Amino acid sequence: MDTIQHVNLFEKFERNALNHPGKPAFLCFNKNNWKTFTYGDILDQAQRFFSGLQALRSNSGQACSLTPGMTAAVMTPPSLEFFPFALALLKFGIVPVILDPAIGLKNVGKILNESKPDIYVGNTLTHTLRVLFGWGRNSVKHNLIIENVKGQTSKVKPLLPNSSSLSTYHSPLPTSQSPAAIIYTSGSTGLPKGAIYTQANLAAQLDLLRNTFGITPDEIDLPAFPLYALIDLLLGVTSVIPDITFPVPGKTDPEKVIQAIQKFNVTNMFASPVVLDLLSSYYYEARWLSSPAALRGAYRNHQLQTAPKLPSLKRIITAGAPATIPVQEKFRNLLDEKTELFGIYGATESLPIAKVESREIFTLKEKTEHGAGICLGKPIEGVTVRIIPITDEPILEWQDSLPVESNVVGEITVQSGATTRGYIHREAADRISKIYRQCEEGALPDEAISGLEHKIASLKKTPGQAGKEQERPLNDKVEVIHRMGDAGYFDEEGRLWYCGRKSHRVITKDDVMFTEQIENIFNAHPLVFRTALVSVDGEPVLWVELQKGVKTGKEKVIAELKTLAASHPQAARIQSFLFLKKFPTDVRHNSKIIREKLTELATVR
Repeated sequence: MDTIQHVNLFEKFERNALNHPGKPAFLCFNKNNWKTFTYGDILDQAQRFFSGLQALRSNSGQACSLTPGMTAAVMTPPSLEFFPFALALLKFGIVPVILDPAIGLKNVGKILNESKPDIYVGNTLTHTLRVLFGWGRNSVKHNLIIENVKGQTSKVKPLLPNSSSLSTYHSPLPTSQSPAAIIYTSGSTGLPKGAIYTQANLAAQLDLLRNTFGITPDEIDLPAFPLYALIDLLLGVTSVIPDITFPVPGKTDPEKVIQAIQKFNVTNMFASPVVLDLLSSYYYEARWLSSPAALRGAYRNHQLQTAPKLPSLKRIITAGAPATIPVQEKFRNLLDEKTELFGIYGATESLPIAKVESREIFTLKEKTEHGAGICLGKPIEGVTVRIIPITDEPILEWQDSLPVESNVVGEITVQSGATTRGYIHREAADRISKIYRQCEEGALPDEAISGLEHKIASLKKTPGQAGKEQERPLNDKVEVIHRMGDAGYFDEEGRLWYCGRKSHRVITKDDVMFTEQIENIFNAHPLVFRTALVSVDGEPVLWVELQKGVKTGKEKVIAELKTLAASHPQAARIQSFLFLKKFPTDVRHNSKIIREKLTELATVR
């Protein structure tokens, strides 16, 4: 049997903090001032929280006895204390359940009933909601408030860089397949699902991000989400946080963000497309031009290129949904020529997968505007992407005959060290989303591969020949391929193209239409901000969201859209056009269009 591999992410952070205790970890704007919190400060706070958890652990036989392996629903608003507390959970071996409260109170209740956390961590408000709505009533054994956890500890001795012992108490050493976190998806296509991240998944994700983008410890990052700030701590870089409450992307204050980038010479920014649009709009739409059409034409012709407004940035990484070409063109004008603007492709279940730089996107603009879809770039080194035939049925076992040829649209699949192996208590989702690949003769996936009781690394036995039992491999020896639920294809040069969500494809009596291929034909119109293709009774319907301030009559816009589509056989079939001032989008990135809601609206029109 292979030797069990151990991965200790907290120890990596701890050693880095001990070696560079005075290095800024967070530069946070709080009320009227910027405050600096060093790696030494964060480590000290993490140790205090860990000691508090340890004190609760030592209450054996009492009502509040914590043990490694428990799960904890972390239901506190973003705050500086969240980060050292999360690190303390990681060290102790408690698995945080991380979800986005913006999914709504009803869905929060469903998720907590599904994930069955042992611990509920909140503040006064969220504990009140827990009692009021009965969240976790049948599973939660321990209710905690972060401040009280730290209050459990006695005085912690300061740690010194030459400390021979990093801690006085160690939880059981985590293995590579030990669960590290349960991170829920945004739920843009249904009830969010909890992806089980192992220590190995998180470690692989850190390596992929570091190696793909050349991120070094001297970087200064501006993260858009709390989880990205936590990743910064594990990468050893400095985070600039203009607003510790981390408002949803669509409510980002562009002035605060731009001032922070300029004040601290930020080198890296991770943000969703809506943030890029807000930042560039702040510079131009209010200050330069009042006509949306004139402004968009200026972007495309690069007439607004003057001195770069954000020269310190080395790279911008955008994710959550593909940034449209006009948004990228607009934001590119704020950047130095040497600055790279990347779009990365991925999902909660596996990130990153592929990347593409904006200037490559611009060279492919004509293809996109003629129905090719959205170019996602080439797969990242260390990530295997394959395209398989589209089906809505489960595929239990991988066959090497599954991949389709270039330029054939199919479903995108991914396999890497960062690819999660299953969802918590969602066996049906596992069946439709995972394909198991045998690594050696006789290896089969464990039936409980998505179970959290650390069955991820359990050893099964199966009957062997002549009635003897033979060892069945650890299921981390069974490769797991994740079905993205996205339609796409590879072109002749090995570039991956995105055609839309598989579930959003419009199936007519004559053909199959993919959203991103059709929509980008119409998105080329200068007055259009974005469009969304839906199906009503088997017929295609196109929703249109116009640029802000457009006063042109809808009938004129429709006529011009039909002219744009005339040369494309599928797009030309669309005869029904509907308008909405603002499309519904996902709660996390504020960028993914919720087409299910638009379908409902179109049905009643």
